[in-house]
This record gives sequence, structure tokens and C-alpha cells, in this order.
Amino acid sequence: MTILDPGTIEVPQQWRATSSHTGWRWPVRYTSIPAVVCAFDVFLILITAVLAGNLYSSTQETNVDLSRYTMTAIVIAAIFVPLLYNRGLYSPVALVNLKSQVRNILGLWTIAFLAFASVAFALKVGSDFSRGAVLLFGVVGLMAVLLHHALWCKIVEPALEVGALRGRRSILLCMHEPPWADDTIQNIARDFVRHGYEIMKFFHFGTDIPKKRVVEQVVAFARGSDIEEIFFTADVQQWSEISNMAQDLCVIPLPLTLLPDARTAELFQRPSQQFGSTVGVQFRRAPLSQTERFLKRLVDIVCSVGAIIALLPIFLIVALAIKLDSTGPVLFMQTRHGFNGKRFKILKFRTMTVLEDGETIPQAVRGDSRITRIGLWLRMTSIDEIPQFFNVLKGDMSIVGPRPHAAAHDNYYADLISRYAFRHHVKPGITGWAQVHGCRGETPTVNSMKERVDRDIWYIGNWSLLLDIYIILRTAVEVMRSRNAY
Repeated sequence: MTILDPGTIEVPQQWRATSSHTGWRWPVRYTSIPAVVCAFDVFLILITAVLAGNLYSSTQETNVDLSRYTMTAIVIAAIFVPLLYNRGLYSPVALVNLKSQVRNILGLWTIAFLAFASVAFALKVGSDFSRGAVLLFGVVGLMAVLLHHALWCKIVEPALEVGALRGRRSILLCMHEPPWADDTIQNIARDFVRHGYEIMKFFHFGTDIPKKRVVEQVVAFARGSDIEEIFFTADVQQWSEISNMAQDLCVIPLPLTLLPDARTAELFQRPSQQFGSTVGVQFRRAPLSQTERFLKRLVDIVCSVGAIIALLPIFLIVALAIKLDSTGPVLFMQTRHGFNGKRFKILKFRTMTVLEDGETIPQAVRGDSRITRIGLWLRMTSIDEIPQFFNVLKGDMSIVGPRPHAAAHDNYYADLISRYAFRHHVKPGITGWAQVHGCRGETPTVNSMKERVDRDIWYIGNWSLLLDIYIILRTAVEVMRSRNAY
């Protein structure tokens, strides 16, 4: 960086939102991209619905009712597009993550069609729609949306890298001291370029530079340019200086945004509550509300009853296979901790020659000699877990939640991982956020268990009914992949 004058730092060209390699800029602003992609998604859904209807009708030699297929597309778009938008999947940064886009589009597209089918059934209009045409639209529409988002990924990613997206022209003020200030500025500048901001100039509040003079420079520069926003980064321990600086800059009619350091950024992300003139910041959210618990319990009952009825033949076949393979009971019960640490007996098909439930329980490892022949197959396919639907029906567990560990493992890891006990703020589940991310099976190191715990805690803090449905759908994929199942 080149010092121009006290307090002012020149902005390196590669951190500016204008490409130094191509000399071109996008005709649309960064903030307009979500709306453009949304509009194209709606258009593609409408077009593919009509085309699918026409194609199917031509093969069946029947008359085409365009209004019927248009209505189908409108309902699907009204469900699918808001779901994608609310998850932030239309932002340019999200669009460049193709793997996440494919995963979320598959899940939310399925949810949209299930919702459409439920509405059609409830209104008793299902017979008005051709199942073949709807299924064809589901496949063609899904492929069109996936290809559309893949195209945006190919377009947006290089544009973000070279700063070709038209961004908000901004000023960055830094109240940190070197050398940390240099690293902070570089990291912030790179992030801002990828989020469509164009940082025109840096101003540094150094100990050897009068702050009043720097403020005067900021005001003079902002008034003589087309700056749209001002950002400043500072240590919140200097709050009195931050407050005074913000007050001095109020003469400029521009938004002023604080960028807290990494040590306090998490605090600003937490929800707050007003108690008269007193402000409270929530370090930990309460367990699910009464309404949330009712919805989650309703899903648990419906899914567990349906699963028990559908899987009853498998129960009988597996029970017979276990009996023929080795001596011992069909079911294995072990003490686990549930909601608020309450103990319960978890049910599993027996997969080992031992029935351990003591103070010390070795984890199963690859090639474990305790696992029976039929037990190895049951663990690979996760069929050994299906008796837990009875635990769900009883109320000890949920379909989705942190996987319950043996009580001996809870006692061991609770002393090693600070937030381990936080997992017991909700009911344990048959599957969970950690499991669909491959965090299952053996945890040979404390770090591997910490990764699982971190994902469980994230799930508790971000729970929603849609998240549960998404995890259930993802679980089916994970079962087929059999990652870390042995």
C-alpha cells in the first residue's frame, strides 16, 4: 500500500470492484442479481409446465388445457421460489456454490411438489390433473432450474473474482493499529469485492494522526464523490472513540456501518431483547416453543406410525435372521440421555455378540470382532436403527435431532468439549444434521467428536420444520452412501 497523506491509504486495484483485466463491468448491480435469477426461475417453471403438458398431451392424443398446466406452474413457483429466496440461495455468493445449489434445489423442489399434491388432494381436484404430465413437468422443470443455476454459477464466479459486478461505492475506515490493521483491511477488502462493493478509499485512524483531521478528510472526500456507504472496523473496547467518530460523521447523509472484529462479531449476530431502557443479548436460545414442539411432535408421530406399519415385514425378517445368525436377544437396549439429560433405553436390532451398557463402552471400529455377520449388514444399511421408531412414538426420541450417545460416552466427552451438554436441549433423533454431513460412526479423536457436536448445536439454534424435512430427505441419500457405517 502507498501512503498518500496522513490517515489515507490508496486502494489496490485488485480490491476495487472494477476489473483491471477486462475493463468491463456488468450492466446490472450486485444487489439486482437475486431478483433477475428469481424472475428467470419463475419464467422457466411456467414454460416447462406448458411444454410438458403439450408434449404429454400429444403422445396421448388428447386436448391441451393450457390453463391447467399454467396453474400447476404458478402453485409450484409460489412454493419453490420463496423457499429458495428465504434460504439466501439467490445471492451471488450462494449462486457460485454449485454443490449447495444442487442439494437445496433437489430438496426444495421435492417439497414443492409434495405440497402441491397435498393441496390438490385436500381440494379434491387431483383427478383434474394428468399424473403423467405432472411427473414430466417435475423432471423437465427440475432439470431446467438446475441448468439455469449452473449457468449463473459459471457466469457469476469469474465476475466476482475480477470485480466486474457493479457494486456500491464505499469508504472503509480502520481504527486498528498496524500490523493487524493491514491484515484486517486486506481480508475485509477481499470479502467486499466478492459481495459487490467497490471500496474507493481507506482512511486509517492512527495514534500519531489527529482523529479530527482524519474525519475532516473523510467528509471532504465523501462530499466530492458519489460514495454511497461508509464502513469502519474497530475494536469495540474503544467504544467511546467509536461513538465520537460516528457522531462527527453524522454531517454526511450516508449509511455508516460498524464491522466488529472476530472476537465480538458473534455477539452482534445473537438476538437481542429490550427491557425498557435495558438491552439483553441472548447467548443461548430457549428450547423449542410450545408451538414448535407441537409441530415437531406431530411430524414424529405421523412418521413413526407410518414407518412402523410400512416396515413391519422387515422387522419380522430381520428378527428371524438375527436368531439364526447368533445366540442372544433380537433387540439390544442401552442407556442413553435424552431431553434435559433424562435417561431412557434406546432400542436397536442386536448387531454384536455382546450387550454392553456399563461405565466403559468401546466404540465400534472398522473390522470389529464383536459385530456379527448379519450385524455388519444391518449396520451398513442402518436397518439396525429402525426399532427406534418405537422410541420416537413413546416420546423419548424425535425423527430428527442430535444422535444419542451411550451414557458412558456422554460422561467422557462432557469433560472434554465445553458445549457438549447443549445437545440435550432437544430430544435426540434417529438422524440429524451431523449425520447427513458424514459425522457418524467412530470418533477416534476429540476433534472428530467436536465436529459432530458443533453441527448438533447449529441444528438446535437453527431448527425449523423445513430443516427437519430436508434432513429426512438427505438421510435417504446418506443411507445409500453408507459413509462411516460399520
